[in-house]
Amino acid sequence: MSSVVDNSFDINEDDSTKVKIMIIGDAGVGKTSIIRKYVKNEFTENYLSTIGFDFQKKKLTIGKKVINLCIWDTAGQERYQVMGKSYYNSSEGFIIVYDITDPRSFQNITNWIEQIKESAPKEAKCVLFGNKSDLTNRAITEEEGKNKANEHKMPFYETNCVHGKNLAEGIEYLVKEILNIGKNGELRNKSIGSFSVENKKKKKGCC
Repeated sequence: MSSVVDNSFDINEDDSTKVKIMIIGDAGVGKTSIIRKYVKNEFTENYLSTIGFDFQKKKLTIGKKVINLCIWDTAGQERYQVMGKSYYNSSEGFIIVYDITDPRSFQNITNWIEQIKESAPKEAKCVLFGNKSDLTNRAITEEEGKNKANEHKMPFYETNCVHGKNLAEGIEYLVKEILNIGKNGELRNKSIGSFSVENKKKKKGCC
């Protein structure tokens, strides 16, 4: 999948190729850093914690199709989580992030998955990111991350925002799953970004 940054489209435009995903996880796991590295190729260690919600957008080209991707950044603090559930029901995909140096963020993956089950569309797709793989003081092994992802039937990527490791691969895999696009870029559904009633019945989401 080739991709270019383009901020020319409106978040509210009626566009059947628009895809909305959310990035969720505990505070401090690097959600904002993931988005900024992917969208703007920027990284700094001094990002302030997200307050409430924010979004970034990027235009992707898959084959001959242009996809307008909106990535919603969520605050990980508990006081924002109830408010955040109202955003879940309009999201087609989720990136669940934990910090490989923080066991608590890994344990809390289950809590985030429960929120998806409670509030997101049943056909929503998910990926699991084990972030900060550039650090040496890891507490969670890559094998443990893979096992957790397998347990909940979702793909797994170890990522870092210094070098951008696996960020594009993981995010763009999620977009392809949402749009039901094959390995060679062919569309398996006739209409991009929408699911027929029949497809909704057959499709199984994550978790």
